Amino acid sequence: EIYTLSLHDALPISGVAGNGPNQFNAPSAVLVAPNGDIFVADGHGGNTNARIVKFAPDGKFIMTWGHKGSAPGEFDIPHALAMDSQGRLFVADRNNNRIQIFDQDGHFLDAWTQFSRPSGLYIDRNDKIYVADSESESVAKNHDGWKRGIRIGSAKDGTVKWFIPDPAEKATTTSAAEGVTADAAGNIYGAEVGPKRLMRYVKE
Repeated sequence: EIYTLSLHDALPISGVAGNGPNQFNAPSAVLVAPNGDIFVADGHGGNTNARIVKFAPDGKFIMTWGHKGSAPGEFDIPHALAMDSQGRLFVADRNNNRIQIFDQDGHFLDAWTQFSRPSGLYIDRNDKIYVADSESESVAKNHDGWKRGIRIGSAKDGTVKWFIPDPAEKATTTSAAEGVTADAAGNIYGAEVGPKRLMRYVKE
């Protein structure tokens, strides 16, 4: 489902939860495209939203797509956003244990499960993708058998090439990194919500 309104609609308002064009309900991530368009992953489980909302650079509503579910184009906790060099939008669809890929008009392109249960996403200028899994075998009882940690691979073809395991072998709550990024030298940073720390992994 894709909805559009004119650019004369109201700017987002604060303090009022909802699913209208100028409301959010538990937004989890924001991404600004190279042309200035703004994408918001709106929803964090429960009775909150489960959609992507797109705005113009001046904050005017353009469109929204998705609702709660597990079919292509549906979401269950859209937790992080990233964009590759082709301008494809990657969504960490966490509770569905997958990454969904869309064009910037909300058209579904692909879904990847090989990066495990994604809490965090980052794609660098060379289309190397970094995916943080902070919940498998702990919070996500539907995703046992997968190791928590950071998976690194190619946003071009979806191959997984490297894995940084969670420093904690056993956990009963969120562990490892929820947020992930990398610097120009290739060092990787994991923001660990459960342990309340930032981990830095140095490229050798």
